[in-house]
Amino acid sequence: FVDWGLVEPGSSHKRDIWINNTGNTQVKLSMTTEGWNPAEAEGYITLTWDKEGATLNVKQLVKATLTLTVSASVTQTNVRDFSFTIVITGNEY
Repeated sequence: FVDWGLVEPGSSHKRDIWINNTGNTQVKLSMTTEGWNPAEAEGYITLTWDKEGATLNVKQLVKATLTLTVSASVTQTNVRDFSFTIVITGNEY
């Protein structure tokens, strides 16, 4: 769960998370989002991070920074509250 707090139209918010490779092989990291509620929010809110495509070695722990950006044009919608699921995947080489 990531608490973004109050997000204003036209703003960006950063949060740090930690990712640990508990497996026994090196992995390449990727992130997607799903389950946007309301679905319309996905067109006005974006999530990026600084670890896309990064390699995570066995037993390595890294800090990743997530950046949530809210379009100023979200004010033209009925989006007031939103939620979504962040999916971080480590694909084996």
